[in-house]
Amino acid sequence: SDYNLDCMPPHGYIHVLSLTDNIAEFKNAVNKQKISGNIDTPEGSFDAMLQAAVCQSHIGWRKEAKRLLLVMTDQTSHLALDSKLAGIVVPHD
Repeated sequence: SDYNLDCMPPHGYIHVLSLTDNIAEFKNAVNKQKISGNIDTPEGSFDAMLQAAVCQSHIGWRKEAKRLLLVMTDQTSHLALDSKLAGIVVPHD
């Protein structure tokens, strides 16, 4: 890259902050985030959303809460079944 970036190493999911009403704490957590060296960007955000949806104790979802997550990106995603080309043939549990 031509850019001198301080990147985090590649990862699938890192829990940073549980749900909170504290806006200052949320802003602080967002401002401390760094770009990562992930290679599969489009699917990486979906993996993180899946983890956030199923990790009730870490995220802090109320038992009766509906879980709605929104991702907005200009990154194009892979085509369906591209994973088979990479040898990934078992669906996510």
